Amino acid sequence: MDWKKLELEDREIIQNYLDGKFETSDLNFGNIFLWSISENMEYKVKKNILYIRGNYEGNNYYFSPVSKEDKKEDIIKAVKEIKDENKEIVFIPEKYAEFLKEEFELVEKRDSFDYIYLQEDLAELKGRKFSSKKNKINKFVRSYDYTYEKISKENIEEVRAFQNEWIKNRMQDRIIISENMGIQSLLDNYEMLNLRGGIIKVKGKIVAYAFGEKLTSDVGVIHIEKGDSEYQGSYQMINKYVAKEEFFDVKYINREDDFGSEGLREAKLSYQPIKLLKKYNI
Repeated sequence: MDWKKLELEDREIIQNYLDGKFETSDLNFGNIFLWSISENMEYKVKKNILYIRGNYEGNNYYFSPVSKEDKKEDIIKAVKEIKDENKEIVFIPEKYAEFLKEEFELVEKRDSFDYIYLQEDLAELKGRKFSSKKNKINKFVRSYDYTYEKISKENIEEVRAFQNEWIKNRMQDRIIISENMGIQSLLDNYEMLNLRGGIIKVKGKIVAYAFGEKLTSDVGVIHIEKGDSEYQGSYQMINKYVAKEEFFDVKYINREDDFGSEGLREAKLSYQPIKLLKKYNI
C-alpha cells in the first residue's frame, strides 16, 4: 500500500500492530493521533510491517517500524530501508534497541525517556517521600469546595472550554500550540478512542483535568494533564484522583517524557518513578 494520511478510521489497522506490545508512550494510536495534525502523520503497511512517519519543522522522521509477528530480521530490514533514505528514526523502545544496536549506531535520548510509576503510589501517596504532595492536597481540600467527575459526553465541552482558556497565554510556544490541536481532536473523538480521565471542579468550575488510556493489561498512560495554577494543589489533586478513579485496573502508570524541560523533569522525578523507559534514535 502507498502512504496514507493517518486518520481516525485507521485506528483498527494501527492497533493491530501496536496494541499491548509497548509500554512506551509513543507507539500507541492515541499518542500518534494526538500529533497527527501538527506533524502530518502518515502510515503504510508493507509485508506485515507498519511504517509511520511525520514531519517536524520541515524534517521528515520515522517511528520505529513494527513487525506484526515481532520478527527481528524483518524489523532490521525495515530500518535499513529507512536509513537508506537518510531519514531519522525516533522513539525506538529498548525491546527493539537490544537487537538493533548490533546493526546500527543508536543514540540514547534522555529527553524522551518515559516516567513509570506504581499506580498505588500515585493514587495513595503513602509514606514520607510524598509528604509535600499530601500537604498541597490537604491545603487544597481545606481551601476549596471541590468535586471530582469522570470525563464524559456530558462534561466534555466544559473540558474544551477550560483548555481553550488555558492556552490563551501560551500561544507563543510552538509545541503547546501543536499539542492543543491534538487535544481538540482527542476531545472530538474521546469515547471512540477509549480514553479515560477526570476533572476537578471548584464551585462548579473546572480547575484541572487529565486523561489517558490503557497501553497494556497492566500499564496505563496519561497523555494530557492541565491545571489552573491559581488554585494551588490543582495538579496534585488531578494526578491523584485520575490515578485512583480511572486507572485502578493497572499496576503501572506511564506519565510520558519531559521534553527536556527542567521544570517538568523536576516535577516528574518528585513523584518517585520506579523506572525510566529509555528510548533511542537512529
